Amino acid sequence: MTTETPKVSRNGRYTLAESARLMACDTRTLYKYADRFGIAPGTNKVNGRPYFRGDQLLRIWRATY
Repeated sequence: MTTETPKVSRNGRYTLAESARLMACDTRTLYKYADRFGIAPGTNKVNGRPYFRGDQLLRIWRATY
């Protein structure tokens, strides 16, 4: 995971792949941290794919570093 604060918009929505790229980790690692800190990804109502909000990514990053 990146040691620098991820450059995300607090209100932005990021797909799982985008979130993992921004956090510089694997998608499984991202899910592991989200589960550990009680953060559940949202689900896109149109296509059913998971996403993380920018504020959730920042919470995961802050809890890790």
